[in-house]
Amino acid sequence: LAYVQWFSLFTAQPEPHHPMYKVRRPLKDGTRIVSIIPVANIRHSVHLLPKFGPVAPPHWTSSNV
Repeated sequence: LAYVQWFSLFTAQPEPHHPMYKVRRPLKDGTRIVSIIPVANIRHSVHLLPKFGPVAPPHWTSSNV
């Protein structure tokens, strides 16, 4: 089994500054939409990058993010 946090569909066009598409975390009654699904139902994974502004917070490291 796998714990999955659902995201919106990709936007129609990639972002203007890089060839990446924007997604968002939809909420239901103020709560993230999640599921527990069989691993066999996973078609592929995606890499998500945060949108936090022009500079990453200085306290972020590969160990804590």
